[in-house]
Amino acid sequence: MDYNKSYLIMHIGLWTGIFIALIFALTEIKWIAYIGAMITLGSLVQAAIFYKCPDCKKALNIRGKKPKYCPECGTKLDN
Repeated sequence: MDYNKSYLIMHIGLWTGIFIALIFALTEIKWIAYIGAMITLGSLVQAAIFYKCPDCKKALNIRGKKPKYCPECGTKLDN
């Protein structure tokens, strides 16, 4: 998977999962809140697996914005 797609999926999954977990935790439908938490966790796991430099395959930092250059090899990453 492309690192740009992984970054996008991570952010969509994070915000969707947090939103679902908070809304249904407040309405006391706990099992749906657990599904939201699992979506959040799943998006972080896929980012840990696929959010890597296309050249050196080193993991990119998932916190913050996408880097313009790989911190390990210096390859320019297209944003």
